[in-house]
Amino acid sequence: MKISGNTFIVTGGASGLGESTIRKIVGQGANAVVIDLNEEGAKKLSEEFGEDRVLATGSVNVTDEAQVEKALALAVEHFGTIAGAIICHGVAGAVPSIPGFGPNNALTSFQQMKFVSDINYLAVFCVAQKVVEIIMKQEPLNEEGERGIIVMVSSVAGLDGSTSAYGPSKAAVAGLVLPLAREWAPFGIRVAGIAPGYFVTPMTTNLPEEYQSMLIPNVFPKRLGLPAEFANTVSYVLENVMVNGSILRLDAGVRLTY
Repeated sequence: MKISGNTFIVTGGASGLGESTIRKIVGQGANAVVIDLNEEGAKKLSEEFGEDRVLATGSVNVTDEAQVEKALALAVEHFGTIAGAIICHGVAGAVPSIPGFGPNNALTSFQQMKFVSDINYLAVFCVAQKVVEIIMKQEPLNEEGERGIIVMVSSVAGLDGSTSAYGPSKAAVAGLVLPLAREWAPFGIRVAGIAPGYFVTPMTTNLPEEYQSMLIPNVFPKRLGLPAEFANTVSYVLENVMVNGSILRLDAGVRLTY
């Protein structure tokens, strides 16, 4: 798929990996639609690049089907054809007001699991399914019959069985990739997953300093990933039609054991 001239939905696009992805693909000639709770951050991007290149859709709760549909309707009205979605939104853990049930709130409660899963898993499917509803009715983008692509962001925490409730929610995202690639194949739609290790994002930089040191890989390079490195990977996945139904680890060889 060509990136230039096409329009992509980016959830979580107002900051972190999503923002870096927008900067990358817009720099390659694409248009982007920001879907994020962070309305201010989305507006700043739109003002920086111009609304003809980056559309801010207001504050959107991706767990709310109606809000997602409204944002996508704005995207279609503004840009017309949608080529795909890069689904980057997520939360690391439960909000402080939802305690665990064990000593010092250390164990995961049902309420915590539901909060994280609603955002990290069900909302990923919600956005993907709503975008595909649009793409499947469009004309193919090239002679091979490709209509679009969905890129889902999992995590090594999901692949390595780590960090409840975050890890299980990301494992569920990884579990969506191949089934949906098969389901949507008749419409010329690809589905791919990227499973990052620890990257420099608001999610990691807001952690206590002593915990941040635990995130550094013990192989090479011994540092956190940079958002631009994630964005470069997204660009590769968008352009390479053979990337379909698979999950790419982007982790500097780290394997989580806790």
